[in-house]
Amino acid sequence: MSEELPAIGIVGLGKMGRALVHHIKKTNNKLVVAVEKNLPLGEEVLKGAGIKYQIANDVERAFKVSEIDKTVLTDKLDLVFTHPEVNIVVDCTGDIKAGAYIGFNSILNRKNLIEVNAELDATIGPLLTKLAGSSDVVYSGDLGDEPGTIMYYLYRPLTEIGLEVLVAGKGKNNPLNQHATPDELLEMSVKSKLNPRVLTSFVDGTKTAVEMTILSNATGLLPDVTGMHGPVANVNDLIKIFQLKKDGGILDNLHVVDYVIGVAPGVFAVATTDDNYILENLRYLKIGDGPNFLFYRPYHLPGSETLLAIINAVRRREPVIKAIGYYSETIAVAKRELQAGEILDGIGGYTVYGVIEKKSIAQRHGYIPIGLTEGTKLKKNIKKDDPITLDDVELKEGLVTDLWMIQNRLFHYS
Repeated sequence: MSEELPAIGIVGLGKMGRALVHHIKKTNNKLVVAVEKNLPLGEEVLKGAGIKYQIANDVERAFKVSEIDKTVLTDKLDLVFTHPEVNIVVDCTGDIKAGAYIGFNSILNRKNLIEVNAELDATIGPLLTKLAGSSDVVYSGDLGDEPGTIMYYLYRPLTEIGLEVLVAGKGKNNPLNQHATPDELLEMSVKSKLNPRVLTSFVDGTKTAVEMTILSNATGLLPDVTGMHGPVANVNDLIKIFQLKKDGGILDNLHVVDYVIGVAPGVFAVATTDDNYILENLRYLKIGDGPNFLFYRPYHLPGSETLLAIINAVRRREPVIKAIGYYSETIAVAKRELQAGEILDGIGGYTVYGVIEKKSIAQRHGYIPIGLTEGTKLKKNIKKDDPITLDDVELKEGLVTDLWMIQNRLFHYS
């Protein structure tokens, strides 16, 4: 029996989607449908990659385009679900509301799904994983973004050979400023060719919290403290820093996720074993002195390695990374003094930033995930740097809220 080949549908042709399109073309993989709400941008991306395409606005026209072996370019999102040839959908939108619709309908239509949209994955990834399993399709996070890179190249191989991972994390490539706003970062965003809100989510720490929430839910590793420690360090410091306080480190607990300012774009894991022969062998291999050893990858390749996640899902029926539980949440914290009646503007905005918290604590206090905050109205005043609870807001209705509510009831922590 021949191995099934990827027949790809991409939603969103921004920075990550554009990179993926070029890799698809370079490797002669098949791009069946490309969805981009800005059609001129979509045409620019496909032309730039050398992909032959035609625009289609309905199913009948899309079938005709596919019959002549061209890519369907469309701004009609549902075509990626209804096209029978597509066997895997890649969400490159970065938009939580759109991502919920894409994720739910991909699974409903029995399409495998790669979630490049980390913000969505951190919000309802555990539920989408369960739904995908029930529908016999693969739901996977991205390879190339830090959580998938850590899982694929570090956590999974280390645990599969019997090592115990004590800490896993990533580098952050800029100092933490939790109160940063898009206006303050406008000049920097122009220089870096990033959307100001996207850059703000990097600088204010929300993106790091989102990524480590995904890794936590995929491994069971927890944040040691609310928001993690995030020390400034270089690679040579990591073994000394990430150990228990009683041993001279910064941790109250082991088996944690964390981040470092200073080792970006790298990712790392600290692992050990109670087997003396393995310890001696790792010393012989010059991994370190032990008993804790650092494993480090100095880069991650977002957009470029996504194609490997696609191949794993379709050909091998394996996710690169998926939730095994609901262990952590990225909760919303007030970026400034907020007043009753204000409308929160979500990730990368002016009103809130995200920090990682243990799900058990988040559920006990009723903290709202930052993924539900955009368009949500405050019912009371909130002090700067205070977490926001579900009781503090008039929760905005919609699919992502409904799915998160189901997830929250499904994984209950007392």
